[in-house]
Amino acid sequence: MCWFRERPRKATMLASPYLNPAIRTFSGYQRIRAPNANEMDESYTVLKCSKSDITIMDFLKRFTKQSSSPADDTPDPYADDDVYPVHVLDDTKIFRSILITWTLCFNDVLDADKLQSSLAKLLEKGDWRKLGGRLRLKADGTLEIHVPRAFTSSRPAFSYTHDSINTSIQDYELARKLPLSPDGSINISPGPTDFNDLAASPSAPATIEDLLSGDVPQISVHITSFTNATLVGLSWPHTLMDVMGQAAFLQAWSTLLAGREAEVPLVLGAREDTLMALTDGATSAAEEYVLKSKQLKGLNFVKFGARFAWDMLTGPKPVTKTIYLPKSVMGKLRVRAEADLFTSSNNDDTMGEKEKPFISDGDILTAFTLHCIASSLPTPRPLTALHAMNARFRLPSLINANGVFLSNMLIAGFTFLDPAVSTGPLGQIALHNRQRLLEQATEAQVLASLREQRISGDPSTLLYSDADALLVPFTDWTKAKFFSAIDFSPAVIRAGGGVGGNGVESGSDGKRYNPPGTPVFHHASSRRPNPTTRLLVHILGRDHSEGYWLTLTMSPGGWEKVEEGLKELS
Repeated sequence: MCWFRERPRKATMLASPYLNPAIRTFSGYQRIRAPNANEMDESYTVLKCSKSDITIMDFLKRFTKQSSSPADDTPDPYADDDVYPVHVLDDTKIFRSILITWTLCFNDVLDADKLQSSLAKLLEKGDWRKLGGRLRLKADGTLEIHVPRAFTSSRPAFSYTHDSINTSIQDYELARKLPLSPDGSINISPGPTDFNDLAASPSAPATIEDLLSGDVPQISVHITSFTNATLVGLSWPHTLMDVMGQAAFLQAWSTLLAGREAEVPLVLGAREDTLMALTDGATSAAEEYVLKSKQLKGLNFVKFGARFAWDMLTGPKPVTKTIYLPKSVMGKLRVRAEADLFTSSNNDDTMGEKEKPFISDGDILTAFTLHCIASSLPTPRPLTALHAMNARFRLPSLINANGVFLSNMLIAGFTFLDPAVSTGPLGQIALHNRQRLLEQATEAQVLASLREQRISGDPSTLLYSDADALLVPFTDWTKAKFFSAIDFSPAVIRAGGGVGGNGVESGSDGKRYNPPGTPVFHHASSRRPNPTTRLLVHILGRDHSEGYWLTLTMSPGGWEKVEEGLKELS
């Protein structure tokens, strides 16, 4: 018999831009010798596996509210707080482990005081107040949010810090490496974690334990002002909201900053779990979930986990970089992909223009990265692409809602590719990806997926794949339209000029690519990135020049294929 001591951090399985959906059974435990009778206690268990020396009991204490001493009758100073629930799809193991760090880069000098005061005003409005609350752990181990009845200097709605640096962004050693604006060519730059010192204050929470350990606001704001640019760093736990929630948040902030308070939308579902309500009274789906037979469990789960652990232990260290693909390059990728669709139609000359299948830019970028990953593998292997779909765009009651939802409404979508497909023509990969996701995106299938997640107990533990496949998580922020939806122009003190790649000033015409007060670049990561992340594709969106930004995490071999492919397009 093998004895194992459980370690604290379990990776789980829902698509996220910040944490690889690793196999918790094989990446979370440490093998030790069998304990003798005198050593036996609760910290030992059978067939388990992690990466620190903290026992499971020590770990659980970090997530369990500690009771007060019976003699301690000190009144609770926060007893009058307004309490909001944390919904089922918000309170998952994977989202508890992620504190998002998001940096918005502006090539303008912004008034930090205006940004601070307008945000404070927004978080005093209706159920927007939920964003200003504090995470608390209930006796049953689930989370809830406690909001002060009135925000004060001692209990603010958000943590705020501001650094003013009396130099241009080009003259600041770290910031000058930021790819602040396109210059019409492909740009490859360092990944977001290289800029962590600019993303948040050193005192900002980095883990959920930091948020639970005291009366700490969930949102942290860190503004860095240069003489010709501004960085706005934002951080919060993933339990608070998903990417479309943060899009609604930034749009509302922009609206209030512009003095249009009456146009700030209502927050819906702050106290009621809208998605779970749709599945109430029906624990068995009227339509079976289309991927149910692909769910990893039993021996297949063990096999998948063992393969993941082996890859992590023996594979090369992954590399994270950010890429800019200008409009011209995206155009060439599209031409190639669409040509592939005609070539693969069995040379049917009767195919007309109206019959040409539609593939989106996201499908093409997905196909390009999957092809690079598959082509870099030493031996052929199936791939499973894990996508974060959003229920807001799939359920009529949410599409037509008269307000915004700030919670997580992510539904995992999966596409399975054998080696012949993943190393085949670009267009065929793109079309295959699109068709498989559309099958899972109907109203009936989204509801079926929600029921499966509800029954599971923890939605982040569900995974659908071939047992020997390589998992590739994707997240696409294009629909959030951050480059245009964020408008801080009312806070512009001095508009910047044109900025070329790597922060180099453009010519004397002062040409710039974005309207004043809109971000020229943004990137995101986790406050403490998961060291088990081996693959991740994060599409950040399309900018004002109609080029795309992506952050990729992959092996050095994968990066060689990416750079080879881009060289052919440049």
